Formats: sequence, structure tokens, C-alpha cells
Amino acid sequence: MLKNWNLMVMLGWIGTAATAQTPCINGLAGDFPCENVELMAVMGTGEVGGGGMNDIWGWVDPSDSTEYVILGRSNGTAFIDISDPLNPVMVADLPTATTNSLWRDVKVHDNHAFIVSEAGGHGMQVVDLTQLGAIENPPQTLTPDALYSGWGNAHNIVINEATARAYGVGTSTFAGGLHILDISDPTNPTLIGEFSGDGYTHDAQVVNYIGPDANFQGKEIAFCCNENTVTIVDVTDPMDATLISASGYDGATYTHQGWLTEDQHYFISNDELDEQELGVNTTSFIWDVSNLVAPELIGTFVSEVAAIDHNMYVRDTLIYQSNYRAGLRVLSAGNIAAGELEEVGHFDLYPSSDAAQFNGTWSNYPYFPSGVIAVSHMEEGLFLLRLSGELSDAGCTDVAACNYDPSALVDDGSCLEFNVCGGCEGEELFCVGCTDEDACNYAAVATIDDGSCFEVAAPSPQSAVQTTEPVTFAAEPGTHWFDTSDAPEALEVGASYTLPLLTEDGSVWAAHSDGEFGATGGKAAPDFENGQHHFNAGYWLVFDVHEDAVLESVEVYSEEGGDQTVEILDANDNLVHVVTQALVPGQNVMVLNAELPAGEDYQIRSGNEEPFLWRDDNGANVNFPYEVGGLASITGTTIFGENEFTYYYFYYNWTMSSLNPCLSERVEFTVDVQGVDGLQELPVVDTPCLLKTVDAMGREVAHPENQVVFHMFLDGRVVKEFVGDRR
Repeated sequence: MLKNWNLMVMLGWIGTAATAQTPCINGLAGDFPCENVELMAVMGTGEVGGGGMNDIWGWVDPSDSTEYVILGRSNGTAFIDISDPLNPVMVADLPTATTNSLWRDVKVHDNHAFIVSEAGGHGMQVVDLTQLGAIENPPQTLTPDALYSGWGNAHNIVINEATARAYGVGTSTFAGGLHILDISDPTNPTLIGEFSGDGYTHDAQVVNYIGPDANFQGKEIAFCCNENTVTIVDVTDPMDATLISASGYDGATYTHQGWLTEDQHYFISNDELDEQELGVNTTSFIWDVSNLVAPELIGTFVSEVAAIDHNMYVRDTLIYQSNYRAGLRVLSAGNIAAGELEEVGHFDLYPSSDAAQFNGTWSNYPYFPSGVIAVSHMEEGLFLLRLSGELSDAGCTDVAACNYDPSALVDDGSCLEFNVCGGCEGEELFCVGCTDEDACNYAAVATIDDGSCFEVAAPSPQSAVQTTEPVTFAAEPGTHWFDTSDAPEALEVGASYTLPLLTEDGSVWAAHSDGEFGATGGKAAPDFENGQHHFNAGYWLVFDVHEDAVLESVEVYSEEGGDQTVEILDANDNLVHVVTQALVPGQNVMVLNAELPAGEDYQIRSGNEEPFLWRDDNGANVNFPYEVGGLASITGTTIFGENEFTYYYFYYNWTMSSLNPCLSERVEFTVDVQGVDGLQELPVVDTPCLLKTVDAMGREVAHPENQVVFHMFLDGRVVKEFVGDRR
């Protein structure tokens, strides 16, 4: 299905590249989940000029057909030669016109790039792209060939190449609506009109209309996304632009962007905030615009994932969506007349999570003649992809290859040999690993031993003589102490163990471990000169767990005391642990004992609407990441934008321990008891008499664990102690 156009694309592709870098096999391209889309190359942020990535567009040099990616960044724009898509090269850099900004947008007309930004006073940079082919020592820093200053900041730039018009949207002019320019002379943009009749426009597509509505055929029509409506404007006369219709829909939270089908019969739009605010999965809205005066919403497509949608484009009958954490999603519009779309391919650039958060892919450009799909990743740079599998007539035609495709009509050079495990070369060697069942890293699926087996060295046997004092044995940190050779639970974990005073010979069994116990980290304490007892729980900390571990406790500083709830979520926003504890005003140790498998992008937050816990503000010395031993890293916050690493939320002085450490063999440490008879005649030691033990709230506790307690003695003394895990 959908193969005719792709066959022509791939025939052109064969002369461009010999092999695919990472094919999509069994749902994975390397570590990236995929379907019918494969990976050509990745350029990291450092290779494309640094900063955070945003918009992306493309240009083909008419003199030699070289393809270039134009990649927006927070600090400028990168120009990248992808004539060899396996080895792309950044050839030029254009710095931002004023300051850095999360938002930058670019389009192309007449071999010139037009670049705008939300940075204050930025205007529109114009760059002659024909100079790129003459650069000999890349990357070269460019200066704009022109700078339009009719606006300061702009959210997007929209271009209708057929009429040589540019439309600034989301500017500080004309209520944020259409700021219309003549760019027939690219380096001399000229204001020729505006439309402010429906307020702010976030994004738009402007076309010479060829759709089914005979009343508007041949006119220049703008299809605008205006925050809560799809707004259609006749801009044929830019001095007298006229509103045709403004169509809202149930549940509108932020009408963000959309694109027409190639026959201009349908318009597919998205809403950037409905996933977060309404809790719905990624939703695309399908409009029948055959009557521009009265567009009809005829259906929605709801994805299986919860990610936020962002920019989408249509080529042939495929819709290419950049949906933040869900990556590139490819939909078929083959049955759009029935109000239906179908996902037929994807490439997940953010495999750790599909949650509704603002990370991952910002945009894509699917219009290169070679079939390369350029995708921007906000945190990780540029991804070059292409269609494969059922969406392509090209594939491996070698019947002896691991990835032989019997439906392929053209060999694309992607054939792979089998690896030793029977999978394809480049795949994980699941059968290679440690085959020793007694080793710490034994792999049950391994049939070929790779020499990686290891065991924890056991302690050397020790012996001691007890006379009048109990015996204390010392070993490595993290040693597990057992009362027998096969006891299921350890008496204690630590570098030493003191036996009770024995009346006959005895022993304790010790086993070394490779774990960490009682590791501490995070910000040690608040900066009470720079912060506040914060009143809301809208943002929180994000952390990675490097191995299975227990988050035992954190310290918080409460303004008023009372019940406080801590919630821990995984990367997909699933609640995995919750604890509620009564606090006193001031410093408290909150006992969590959260068992967390290794993983990225955990979140820890207050479950109280008004926590009034101390948060360090931007004047404090906040310096992410914070390490918790070797077990975890507190990487930042859920704030989106420049303040992501400025604040530190609520939870200080973390304590963690390994959850599933590997233990050595147990070794018996023996005690020879001497002078037992004399024990009856030992002088009585004047030991203070314990009256009771209470917690921070004054409640008596018999078996304290993982909490601060106060021991109260008959002689009036009070001793404060933190009692850890009693395992």
C-alpha cells in the first residue's frame, strides 16, 4: 500500500547512499522503537551548533540538487548538507539576531531562508542559500543578507511560494494576526497588508486555493490556527483580507497547527494542550473544508499514546506528525473521507517515555526528493529518517539475508547477515553473556559465554575470643550479616556487626555485596536566604535511577506541619509509590522506602495542593545534576524552558540503598567464649534506665524504623537518633 510514490523516491535514493545505517527490524532501530521508518543518521547538539532544537525546514540547491536541512536552535540556525544522509555535515551557522529563545521558525522561498524568533527585537533574518555550495571550510558563520524589522518577535513565518508572500504570525503587530509581506525581492520584504480580525494566529498554511469550494477557487486562502478556532481568511487582496469562517470545537484548549491534504478537501489540525489539560491521548482533528464558509469536523484520530502533538505536514496521502515524546508518527489519509486516519509508521525519538510533556521532537520536514525525513529533537539534535517496510518498495532482495523482504522491488543496500544468535547483525546478541548460574550477572538466555561472569569475593574467615565484652566483627561496607548459613533475611547490613554477649561459643555469617547502602545525595540543605515555603505543587524534581534501588528517605522543611504526601511517578506518569506522613514545623525526615527499578525520568512531587514546603529559588546555588551515590541522579525539574534548572523543589538530603545487590558466599565468623562462669559475678553497670522512645510528633514507638526518634531516660536525659532499616 502507498508504494507508487515511494518507489520513485527510492529509485532516486539508490544513487545517493549505499546502505541504511540502522534499519527497523522487529520493532527496533537500534534502541529506538519503530515501524516502517528507519534511521539514517543522528547529529548531536554539539555537532549542529548547540542550544535547544526547534523548527526545521529544507532546501534543494537547483544547481546540483544537493539537499540541505535548515535547523532552528535556541541560539541560531544551522545549515546542514545531507547529500550523504549517512554522513551529514553542518556547513554554516547563523547566530540569533538578538538573544536566545526557545522559539525559532524558518521557511524558504526563491533560494532564500526567512527566519523569525520569539526573541525580543529579532525581526526576520533573510539568508541567500546559494552561498552554501561554495563553502570550503565548514562550518562557516553567516551574516544575514537582509533583516526585516517591521516586527520584533514573531512566533512563526508562513510563506506562499506561488505568490511570493510571507505571513508573520504571532507578532507584536496587528493583534498577533497576519502580517503580510511581499517577498518577490527576497532581500527587500515589503509590508502589503494585514489581518487582525480574529486576533492572534499561532500558525497557518496559505495556498492558492484549488479545493472543491467553487466560490473561492483561484483565490489566496489562509488556513489559520487561532488558539481556539480553525480560522479561514481570504487574503487575495492583502489590503482587504476578509474572514470567511472561524470554527471552534468541543474541548478546545489550544488550537496549535494544521495542514491541508493535497487536494485541499480536508484540513487536519491539532491541539497542543488537550493531552495535558484533558488527559486525552494524542488527538488529531479532521475537518471537511469543501465549504470554506462552514467547515465540518468529521472525525478525530486518537493515538494509543499520551504524548502532546506539535507540528505536522502532508505529503501525498501520508501525514507526518512530530508529537514530542512519541516521536515521528506517520498516518495514512487513505480513508479520510470517512473521518478516519490510520497510523502506518512511527519512529520514537524519546523511547523512555510517551508522557504528555514538552520534550522530544519539535518538527519535521518530509519533502526532500531523496525521501529523507529530517526531524528535530529538542534535546538531542537532528535525526535523519526514511520510510521502510510496508511504506516503501525498496528493501533487501537477497533471499539469504537476515532481513530479506519478499515484497521489495528494488534493493536498497540494507541487507544484513545473521549474527551468532540467529538475529540480524547489529541487533543485541541476546544469546551471548554469562552462562555461570552462580555468577552475579548470570543470563538465563545466554548460550555463548562471553567471559563477563563475575562474583563478589567472600570475606576471609574471622574468629574472636569473648571475655567480658561483646565481640564486634568488621568487614567491607555493605556486608550482610546473618545468624545462620541459610537464613533468608540479614540481621543487619553494614561494615561491622556486634554480637550480643554470649554465654557459649557462637558465630555470625557474613557475605560481602556489590551494592551501596545508605548512599546520600541531592541538595544537602536549603538556602534559607533564597527561597520560600512554596504554596503550590505545580512543578517538581526529575531523577534517574541507575540500578534497582530503594529510595529510603528525604528531608523536607515544612512551614506549618501536618499531613504531607509524597508521590513518585515513572517516566510515563504512572504513580508507582505514595507515602503520607505527619510533619512538624521545620525539618522532617520523610520515610519513603520506595522500591524503584532502574529507569530514567522518574518524578517526585508533593501530593498536597498547597504543600508549603521549602523550595530554593533562582538566587540559591542550584547546580543540577545531584548524584545520590552511584544509585541515582537528580537531573532537573519539570519546568519547561529556561528555568528548568533554576529551582530546587522540596526534597533534600536523599538516602538510598541498592535493592537487589549480589552477595558473595557466606563465611562463618566464630566466637570462642571464655570465662562464662565469671559473667555472673561481673559488677553491675550503672546503665541509664530508658523510660520510652517517641517520634517527632511525640508518639510512643516500640519498633522505630527509618525515622528520627527521641529516647527519654529516667534521669531526664533525651537522646535524638535516626533509626534506619532494621533488616
